[in-house]
Amino acid sequence: MHGKTLALTPQNDQLVRVDDDRLIQSYAEYDPGVPTRGIDLLALWWMLVRNRVMMLAIVLVAFVIGLASIWLPKPVYTAQATIQIEPQTARILGTENITPDPGSSENNRMLQTQVDLLGSRSTAQHVARQLNLVNDPQFLREAGLENEPAGDFRAAMVTSALQEKLNLSSPRDTRLIAVQYDSHDPARAARIANSFAETFINDSLQRRLDTFTYSRNFLHRQLGETKGRLEKSESSLVRYALSAGLVDAGNAAGIAGSDGERRSITTASLVDLNSAYSQAQTNRMQAQERWEQAMATPAMSLPEVLSNPAIQNLTRQRAELEATLQQERQRRQDDHPAIMQAKAQIAEMDRQIGAIAGGVRASIGNQFRVAAGQEAALRGSVGALKAATFAEQGKDVRYNILKREVDTNRNLYNTLLQRYSEVSTQVANTTNPISIIDRAQMPSSPSYPRPALNMALASLAGVALALVAGFVRTRMDDKVHGPTDVESDFRTPLLGVVPLLKGDESIAEAMDDPLSAVTEAHHAICLALNPIVQTPEHSVLLLTSSSSNEGKSTIAVKIASSLAATGKKVLVIDGDMRRGSLHKLLGLANQFGLTDLLAKGSGEGLMDAVQYCEHHGFSVLSRGGRSSVNPAELLASSRFAALLDEAAGLYDAIVLDGPPVLGLADAPRIGGMADATVFVVEANRTSKADVRIALKRLGDAGADQIGLVISKYDPAKDTGAYGYAYRYDYPLDEDQIAGENSPRQLLKEV
Repeated sequence: MHGKTLALTPQNDQLVRVDDDRLIQSYAEYDPGVPTRGIDLLALWWMLVRNRVMMLAIVLVAFVIGLASIWLPKPVYTAQATIQIEPQTARILGTENITPDPGSSENNRMLQTQVDLLGSRSTAQHVARQLNLVNDPQFLREAGLENEPAGDFRAAMVTSALQEKLNLSSPRDTRLIAVQYDSHDPARAARIANSFAETFINDSLQRRLDTFTYSRNFLHRQLGETKGRLEKSESSLVRYALSAGLVDAGNAAGIAGSDGERRSITTASLVDLNSAYSQAQTNRMQAQERWEQAMATPAMSLPEVLSNPAIQNLTRQRAELEATLQQERQRRQDDHPAIMQAKAQIAEMDRQIGAIAGGVRASIGNQFRVAAGQEAALRGSVGALKAATFAEQGKDVRYNILKREVDTNRNLYNTLLQRYSEVSTQVANTTNPISIIDRAQMPSSPSYPRPALNMALASLAGVALALVAGFVRTRMDDKVHGPTDVESDFRTPLLGVVPLLKGDESIAEAMDDPLSAVTEAHHAICLALNPIVQTPEHSVLLLTSSSSNEGKSTIAVKIASSLAATGKKVLVIDGDMRRGSLHKLLGLANQFGLTDLLAKGSGEGLMDAVQYCEHHGFSVLSRGGRSSVNPAELLASSRFAALLDEAAGLYDAIVLDGPPVLGLADAPRIGGMADATVFVVEANRTSKADVRIALKRLGDAGADQIGLVISKYDPAKDTGAYGYAYRYDYPLDEDQIAGENSPRQLLKEV
């Protein structure tokens, strides 16, 4: 059996042989070929069924919240006034756009500014004073301020209440602003909305008049001051040029800087040399730091030494010589020529390593001395240029300062003079760009609550939250639920599915009933194992799982029964020497078993420990008593391999009821000795992560993983059940049942 690989046929009904030179080489590379599907409507339906209680509760809670939002709040009325704003901006300094194009970003910014001004605290204060809301008991009661004492604090709270109930919006690509106000009194809502619009128009006009007046007065004062500064700066520039003997020759006198000022060749040379000097300082400090580190650190600890290829090569050769010396010392004395030669070679290696390390340290010192010399040379050159640069720049700096001051004052004076003339003309022609398009009318129906909208939103939110909760719960479920999980997640052949017992049915009753779903499931598993067990040679079959209590012992008994029914001589070994319970399942004794045979000092043989089970027709080797030796060590010993060889000579088939894989080294050790491995997974309990880890451990140990068997399968809990719910429940009519042979004959026919 060894040297062959097995895989499921496309019909998934049995295993076939695949030669070693074919593409499929191991079960870790097996691809069952599950078709890629789009939206799986059946899986979606099962998700809804599994989470129906939680999802229905979420929808009901959302429905109750929607009803509460309709009946509990007091009706709110919304009054709306509409105003139009023309894009005419006040020109004070002459730098603003005159009329922005409709729909441009400037127009949008202007409208947003007006919206912010309309909703500002200042506008709300003016409305409160105009309508005397501070002393209006109905407004105070609605705002919850009836108990606040009169004064500045109440006025501030009234202003905040107005701003909270005010809603402003500007439709896209328009110059309109909708002014909405919410109130429980429809008449008050209309009155306050109109007051906001009127107050904003009056405040806007007054701000424009104040701005123009202030601008004209400001420009008049600035003109006089700027004229005096201009005359003074021109006189200062002329006097300094005459006293210093400077003539503005433009670019002919030197190299013009980026700002129009003079920049001589000496200055440029000093800048470049100073940059080189700074870099030399940095290089010297880095070289000094490496040299100081090299002096304070052993040569063999320096990074430069450790990264040297020659050092690494010599170190590796020395380690090889050390290893050779240690091997020779185990066989020879220290005065043996081979050992003395190895010591001499190691000493020579140490000398060469020391010489190379010393050379590396010396090179670090040479780098430091070269960097220091470069720094000193550049320091002298920089000092020589400083005096010449200072003498040349002293006069130019002062001249450039005076010249820039003259240019600035002249430009400022010309600009202010032009703007003063324009502002004086605009004061008399001031217009207000804001006007009321629609005045607010008293609303006839409340704007909130809106029953249809509230219930629609509550229903949509409830359904959406329910679906999200169902999907999240389903995605976070890492359990193996059914066959589709095995095919899509583990890429491992599925041998069969053992259903969960129904009602009060016991496992013994289900196994003894030849027509039960459990029995039919085991027949399918045995059919898939035919290429292994139905051979002239002996076969060792291991059954294991990721953890305990997943049903592998029951499946092992049923497989052994099926093999025995075909006339084979079968031995079932309880390989779980820690918690094996096969003897309890079969009602056999456990005084002497596998543990006792593998323990040292045991003089009994295999046949002394084997018991025969009359009910099932096969032999059993129980786990035996406890041992002080670790079970993993017993299984790894040569005695266990010899025991399997002895059993192979006496029996046609050996079924190993192995221990779980996770947390123990027992199962991987047995898997490497078995001809085939069947991995049992309990549905709705074992996580996919545990199965992947267990399969990888078995594969790393060299086990031939035939495939997986799902135990205790419940179709009602499998969101991807595609026909497994009825696969083993096809009934027979009464005449057919009466004509059936005995259970053992049925097994022989299978």
